[in-house]
Amino acid sequence: MDRLTEKQVQIRQYRDELVSRYPALWQNIINEWKSPGPDRAWLMYSANYLFRTGDVCWALDPLKLNWRLRNSAPGVDISVLRDLSFILLTHRHEDHLDLDLISALKNLSICWVVPEAILSQVLEQGGIQSKRIIVPKPLQPIKLHGIRVTPFVGLHWETLPDGTFKGIPEIAYLVKFTDKRWLFPGDTRNYDASQLPDFGCLDGVFAHIRIGRGCAFIEPPLLLELFCNFFASHRSTRIVLTHLMEFRRDADDYWDVSHAQTAISFFQTDHRHIEVSYATIGQKVFL
Repeated sequence: MDRLTEKQVQIRQYRDELVSRYPALWQNIINEWKSPGPDRAWLMYSANYLFRTGDVCWALDPLKLNWRLRNSAPGVDISVLRDLSFILLTHRHEDHLDLDLISALKNLSICWVVPEAILSQVLEQGGIQSKRIIVPKPLQPIKLHGIRVTPFVGLHWETLPDGTFKGIPEIAYLVKFTDKRWLFPGDTRNYDASQLPDFGCLDGVFAHIRIGRGCAFIEPPLLLELFCNFFASHRSTRIVLTHLMEFRRDADDYWDVSHAQTAISFFQTDHRHIEVSYATIGQKVFL
């Protein structure tokens, strides 16, 4: 068995194991999320988040497993998400935009922050009423239930070897809650920090791992140094690595815990002043 085939088998085995325990995992997330406590985040999938900060419940790109796995995963009760005060959306890729979940929540009094690029999808396919939607404008803060959300243009594009550009529009967010400032740059494909605003000092950053197109088997991955230096440049005391085990990716473009550990080793060598960890589906992160 060659390395690519072996990895594909491993991915399938992990996916099947996760599917089998997903209902229990979901229930544990919801039980914890509904309980008062310190500021926390939970991963609903590889880079899809539920939050409880102070007494406010909110989400960023919420997604359930059977959306991404095309109904091969068990369904779960998403009516429990009625406690959400607001939801931030970033871009149209299917591992971030769960239109089934959006439609299921359409009659609830949730405020939706929906980028212009996906507004028509959310209105027409999600069925959300326009009166419940805020269309974010870059660097114009939005105040939601005492939380300050500052949208900015994400770097979800890259320059290909032939000099052309590949990517899609994305809105990313800086979120301030309970005197903490956390950055959510989204799916980053261009690691030129000069193209982003100066966010000042941060309490934390969620970094979506992507360290080279089609090079998951290359050691070290081609963009490892660029990725780490880019996220270290944000002047944050913490970095949480996510976007791991995204099952719809090909094996040579599939990032897992081993890649997160490789990145952490680089940070520990070159940026040891930053606390770096990783999180996968179902995990809780204290903020």
